[in-house]
Amino acid sequence: MKQAVPVSILIGLVASAALAQSQKPAPPPTAAAVQEPAVATFAGQAITALQLEAVAGPRLLRARNEEYKIKAELAQELASDRLKSDAASKLGVTLPELYRLNVTEKAGEPAKEEVDELLKRYRSQLPPDDAQAREEVVRYLKAQRTRELEQAWQRDLLAGAGFRLLIDPPRASVPVSDTDPSRGPAGAPITVIEFSDFQCPYCGRVQPTMQRLRLNYGERLRVVFKQLPLAMHQHARAAAEASLCAGQQGKFWEMHDWMFANQTRIAPDAFKAAATELKIDSEAFAKCVDSKAMAGKVDEDMKAAEGLGITGTPAFLVNGRLIEGAQPFEAFQDVIDDELARQPAVAGTR
Repeated sequence: MKQAVPVSILIGLVASAALAQSQKPAPPPTAAAVQEPAVATFAGQAITALQLEAVAGPRLLRARNEEYKIKAELAQELASDRLKSDAASKLGVTLPELYRLNVTEKAGEPAKEEVDELLKRYRSQLPPDDAQAREEVVRYLKAQRTRELEQAWQRDLLAGAGFRLLIDPPRASVPVSDTDPSRGPAGAPITVIEFSDFQCPYCGRVQPTMQRLRLNYGERLRVVFKQLPLAMHQHARAAAEASLCAGQQGKFWEMHDWMFANQTRIAPDAFKAAATELKIDSEAFAKCVDSKAMAGKVDEDMKAAEGLGITGTPAFLVNGRLIEGAQPFEAFQDVIDDELARQPAVAGTR
């Protein structure tokens, strides 16, 4: 008859086995275990975060861009507030006194000529009493000058302290083909993709800014034009196709410039008359326009805009970073300079 094993020994053996098991390397995770987490399930199926991002990512560009801008502005404000406090401490003055020295004193009073000009331009929108109207204009000009000085002061503080924003901006990827009209070298460090409508007044208004950007950045800038004719503009679709027909003869930018300079005249007959003016083979041009040969290319551009959630014009992607509307030169400059700063080899050539 076998002798029974004491309970205490059995407990010890079980504990030792459990410890040994726990010290063994864990088996590799199964494919199911490493699968992307689901964001939704239905009928035994799942939608993963990656699948959702592939569809929704580009459409969320605007929302993510707004989030980035808010964070960037807050980071700049926090940094400049600390720098102002440091500067006030070093000078032995209060923050209000520091503000007075750097902003209020410099703002001064607006020039009489400037006040008179605005009074004349906006007289119908101002109070009927001349003294009140003048006071309102002076107040407006001082506020405007104060804002400009505040912004300049903050920029100087941040630049002097070597401020760098380390947050990566949201970007969209838009294919650019050889058939897309472009200005500037293909290898330029900055690519601006412009979605535009030839009958859109805001698109026309931003053209001097685009010209200024090309002059300012030269070979470091490439501009690619994408068509986004809006349904509200009667001849915008025809204008888009006509510009590409001109492009078949190497005259896209000539027609582009003509259309933006003559927005009130845009219509099919006017395109054809302009073709002769621009030394375009009018017969080949008319055949291209009438046959709608470029309709597919316009559809392609419009589909690309739709995929990004872009519904209005003008809209721009600066190295994939969204800028919407007829923004001033400085709005583009801020993004382009930031992009160049993120490319040290390029930034050194500025």
